[in-house]
Formats: sequence, structure tokens, C-alpha cells
Amino acid sequence: MQGARSGALKFRVNLAWLAEPEGVWRTKLDSNIARRDRVAKEAPEWITGNTVKFFADGILEGGTAAVLVDYCDCPSKGIPNWRREELIEAVAEVVKSGFQAHIHAIGDAGIRNALDAFEHARKVHGNLINPVIAHSQLIDPADLPRFKELDVIANFEPLWAQLANEQVVLTVPRLGQERADRQYPMATLLRSGTKISFGSDWPVTSPVPMEGIGVAITRQTDEEFPPEGWVPNERLTLDEALTAYTMGSAVQANESHLWGDLSIGKRADIAVLNSDIHALAPMQVRRAKVVGTWLGGVRVFG
Repeated sequence: MQGARSGALKFRVNLAWLAEPEGVWRTKLDSNIARRDRVAKEAPEWITGNTVKFFADGILEGGTAAVLVDYCDCPSKGIPNWRREELIEAVAEVVKSGFQAHIHAIGDAGIRNALDAFEHARKVHGNLINPVIAHSQLIDPADLPRFKELDVIANFEPLWAQLANEQVVLTVPRLGQERADRQYPMATLLRSGTKISFGSDWPVTSPVPMEGIGVAITRQTDEEFPPEGWVPNERLTLDEALTAYTMGSAVQANESHLWGDLSIGKRADIAVLNSDIHALAPMQVRRAKVVGTWLGGVRVFG
């Protein structure tokens, strides 16, 4: 917040307070409320603190994401970080306190538990503040329509939706081909009416949006593999991918009335590229570079 007050902060920040299982979340709820209110009072234009982050499970590559059916290479269904009942209780309580609940859930069992928690919270409290499932990597087909029904945002890191080494060596053998080909159903969810947003998961992977957009529209590696794209029916159009990074992220941040597109009256948070990406071949889009960035109408880069 010192950076916001001094003018040193050159980007907007959406803080998320960590919710931990085994009752720890309850002991920190009051302090999280106090921190949220402090942020809202001292630096509302630059920083928000309205989100609580849950980790429902781990990752598929490590065999720790919670899955409905055993992994192919070991008799295990992964490691849920929360008991389902406690996750449901905790999400309902943080929602009651006015927070947005943001749940990391990667495996189909983890995602089902997250959806169950949001379904319960909605029954108890009515409309929720843009609930989010982050990563949304492996979703059981039966749960796909629940995203729209429950008005849950599906957050993706589109850079991951390619057959890179970790997919080929680690994930596909663990899941088997049928499950592997159901990963990152971005187009299926979007075209069914689900809200989607894009991010990077930086510093785990590259923060460069153009790289993620390039994968979202091709589902190919830099080497153009596979030639037709990985699960090509899940490719997005360029405009769909751009919207997921811009307005999709603004909706997730609960600030679509302030930024997310170039509408009159919104903040002039703008990035300018070195080329017209609509005129580029799909594989060239990821190579476009940012040459200038404005924040609130003030140039901060380039």
C-alpha cells in the first residue's frame, strides 16, 4: 500500500487471503475481514482484498490433483487438501462475510467438490460474488453444465493447453488418453454460456498474455505440434481469447464497471502491440510484443 500511496505501484493488485483447512481458516477470518477493510480504505483504486483463496487439491503432474477414478500409473485418486464437508462449510462462511471465494481445483474430484461448495453457498446465501474455480483442468462431463447453472467463472491458464513435455511425459500417462483429451475444455464451457477468464499462474509459467492467446487459438506448441492442434474443437477464436484476458479478468476481479474494455468512462488501462494481431497467422500471434502500456491514462511502459 505504500507503493500505491507514493505512486511507485505500476499495476493494479487483487489480493487473495489464503484459507487453510483443519479449522485454520476460521481462526483467520476476522483478521482477513480487517485486512480487506483496511485495503478498501487506504488504496481502493490500486488494490483490492475481497477474495479468499482455497486450494482444493494439487496438480495432475504430481499425482496430487483429486480425481474420481484412480490414476493409470498408481492406485491413487490424488490428495484432496480439504475434506468435502469442511470445504462446503468454509466457503459458505467466507461468502457470508462478503468475500469472493476463489478455489484452485484441477482434478475432476476437486472440481466437483468446489462446485458442491458453491452450490451449497448459493442455496444458503443467494447470489455469490463471482465465484471462481482456478485452472479447471479436468472436468467430469456431468459437471460441465454446473458452471453455468451456478454462475461459476472457469479460470484457465491457456498456455498450459498444449502438448508440451510435461503433458506428454507426466500428465497423459497418468490420466490415460480419454481423460487426457478432456483437459482444458475452454471452448465447450464458453460456448455453453459459462464465463471464462484467463491468467498466467506466474511465476510458475510465463506471464506474457500473447503467449497464452497464441496457444488458446491453436492448441499447438511453438513447434506447431500437433499439426491440427491438441483437441482442436477446444480452440478459441482470437476475439474470444482476447476477451477472456481482458473483460473476463475484469469480471473475475469484480471490476468490469471500471476496466476490461475501451468504454467511455472506464479507466484507460491500455496495452499497445507492435502489430495488428488480427492480420497475423495464428502461429504468429504469440510473437507479438507490447510496445506501450498506459495505466489510468498515464504511460508506464514503452
